Amino acid sequence: MIDTKENEERGRMIAHTLAAVVDDIVRESGYEAMPYGQQQQPSKFEAFRAPGISIRDYLMRIHKYASCSPECFVLALVYIDRLQCMQGFVLTHLNVHRVVITSVVLAAKFFDDHYFNNAYYAKVGGVLCKEMNELEIEYLLLINFSLHVSTDTYTRFYNELVGHYNRTSSGGRHNPYMSSSPYYDVEHFVAEDPENEGQLIACRQ
Repeated sequence: MIDTKENEERGRMIAHTLAAVVDDIVRESGYEAMPYGQQQQPSKFEAFRAPGISIRDYLMRIHKYASCSPECFVLALVYIDRLQCMQGFVLTHLNVHRVVITSVVLAAKFFDDHYFNNAYYAKVGGVLCKEMNELEIEYLLLINFSLHVSTDTYTRFYNELVGHYNRTSSGGRHNPYMSSSPYYDVEHFVAEDPENEGQLIACRQ
């Protein structure tokens, strides 16, 4: 069984790479400079203004405190892809943070044996518990409750993350935690409660 330290480092690398991929998606959408309400039909995920935390730092916070398995970050990317494909959802700088935290929460609840309640995840994500509940329901409705991921689909998305890491890492440096084999046993670990860092996500009102 993979040890906790190795599993945590692998999760950190996958989360870091996921952040880079999501940043690229937002950049390529062409909507990042447009104000609230002009990109698409405003959704529960959309904020009036962009949060003051980068998506990289946000995902590093989620990795640190959510204590989910590395696989959850791969599943989160699958769910984001489904959201875009099934609903034509456009990922922007105004909605990306809420989409990411909800994607990871759904992945943890679906895949991991142990997970936290939404009150805890809300603190991790910097939103109210009531909003976390609403985001979870909205996301499930948008993807038609399609949480199951086949082995082939998981492998494809995992390898896309590995490929992105290899293309963008310094000198194409090999990292054993980002190998081409996505199959590991899951080692659970528990992080301390998130510190009270205030509201990370920009309020909609």
